[in-house]
Amino acid sequence: MRSGLGGDEGMVEANVQPVSPGLWEITGIPAGRYSVRVPGAGGNQSEIKQEDVVNDGQELDTSGAEALGAVNISARVPGENSLPPQLAVGLRFPHGMIKAWQKFDAKGEAHLQQLAPGRYQIVVWNFGKVYSIAQISSSDGEVSGHTINIPTGSTVSASLTLITGMGNVIGVAKLAGRAVAGAMVVLVPKDPTLNPDLFRRDQTDLDGSFQLNSVVPGSYTILAIQDGWDLDWSQPASIAPYMKKGQGIEIVNQRSLSPPQALEVQAK
Repeated sequence: MRSGLGGDEGMVEANVQPVSPGLWEITGIPAGRYSVRVPGAGGNQSEIKQEDVVNDGQELDTSGAEALGAVNISARVPGENSLPPQLAVGLRFPHGMIKAWQKFDAKGEAHLQQLAPGRYQIVVWNFGKVYSIAQISSSDGEVSGHTINIPTGSTVSASLTLITGMGNVIGVAKLAGRAVAGAMVVLVPKDPTLNPDLFRRDQTDLDGSFQLNSVVPGSYTILAIQDGWDLDWSQPASIAPYMKKGQGIEIVNQRSLSPPQALEVQAK
């Protein structure tokens, strides 16, 4: 697999021929950065990550290849007897593309295999009615927010509790008691490093009002920054100085919520 920007990968066609026991020749590939998968014991696969192929006849040492893992995912929706037939679950690296996905079966289960070790964000989607992940739990895996860690060569399990719809956050931002127009409002998720896709932003109107739509249920801090549009708001280190004056808010369903009080607009 050829690696691209943001860790995205694509399959590359190549000719593979055995040369001698334990030695294979791969031809027909351009120079570039690749992830190489090799057969392991018991039919399992292992992966060498991020190898640069630059020379004709270059040798790749597979002795340090990492065994691939898997994750078994089950899901339920409180109050519903079954999952919709088109509901699917996927794994992706933060800021990256989907690495593996599958529709849930009639038992509400999905089995994603041949996964490189690492942290993945769990996402769900459905055609028609919108579902969101309210909670993820695991008895044998490390879970933080919507992210699960898959160790080398391991199979872990995860249980999802889903709810329908997403929430909205509406409110007003003020400075010294007066509404502020054009301020940047940011909804920061718990564990922002692991959940970059949960951030939401809006710009306040002339009356200082704002509305953040399609918010996934969970715990957040909401804050307002004046002239903050060139701030790298998705980076925890950049947003950290403003968090103390933010307000905590919990999104639990698809209804609209407001912060406990008007947001205090902070100077950048």
